[in-house]
Amino acid sequence: MFSLSRLPTRLFPTCIQSTTRSVVSTSIDGWKQASKYMELDVKTKATLVPQPRGAISTPSAFLTAIGRSCADVSDKFKSWDHLFTATSLEMGDSLAIPVRKRKYILLWREWFKRGIEPRTIEIPKRAKKHLRLKNRVQLVRLKKQGLA
Repeated sequence: MFSLSRLPTRLFPTCIQSTTRSVVSTSIDGWKQASKYMELDVKTKATLVPQPRGAISTPSAFLTAIGRSCADVSDKFKSWDHLFTATSLEMGDSLAIPVRKRKYILLWREWFKRGIEPRTIEIPKRAKKHLRLKNRVQLVRLKKQGLA
């Protein structure tokens, strides 16, 4: 039986089982591509430009698929090769992409090279802590006044 818990997290960082994140599934070809990619040396990994897969064949399609309004910066990339060879410094200086988007694009660019199909990862909503604190303060005030 194939178990995701036995996969090395260094090779497949998105396959960590957690209660807050969904588990990524990919085809057998994706796993083979990822293992081949991990065997490459650092310089080859940096210059590797993967072939377009499926519906993702342009920079705009790739940036739309990863979500988080990254499609807004799709016109700044000249070609598929430029998307996968642009450095973080180049994205920041000459392309003027904000830091959060740049990190998110670099993350998905790396995962796409490993064979993982792009999808939107939503930012989880935070609980509003000040509302809980506000209710506690009101309760303490009411207790002091003898109303609670």
